[in-house]
Amino acid sequence: MRRALDLLGMPVICLETGEQIGTVQDILCDSHLHMLGVVLQLQSLFQPGTYIPANHIYAVGDDYLTVLDSGAITPLEQLVRQDTVRFFTGKQKLKGKTVLTSQGDSLGTIEDVYFSHDLARLVGCELSEGWITDLTEGRKRLPVTPSLMVGKESLILDHPTDILS
Repeated sequence: MRRALDLLGMPVICLETGEQIGTVQDILCDSHLHMLGVVLQLQSLFQPGTYIPANHIYAVGDDYLTVLDSGAITPLEQLVRQDTVRFFTGKQKLKGKTVLTSQGDSLGTIEDVYFSHDLARLVGCELSEGWITDLTEGRKRLPVTPSLMVGKESLILDHPTDILS
């Protein structure tokens, strides 16, 4: 499994030229938490932003993310999906969102997420109930299941028995 926080700031190397073509700034997922790609340059007033689609990522090592050629860099505006979720930035960011049960209980806030080894999909979340609880009891892990719904302000879990300690 790969942690989102481990990818943040990772240099992106083009295998064709050996050059660093960027640094991972964020991770893009769809509303079903399948990875769409990594953001290289955030969108701003004067920059449209760029990303590398997941199918163009060649490999993710301990130190670098590699792509075959610089043609993998794609403007964010070409991402036609409107239901994108990011981990660190944007209106639909996952980090810091509260995870609730359908019965109305808070399980904590998302501090990190885990992806499958091939980065195809999000497989788990790391939840915090505050730094004191993190120190005394540790953080909880929540596997991502089809019963986890991504809402605008929170994630809602239909089956609270899915949570692991």
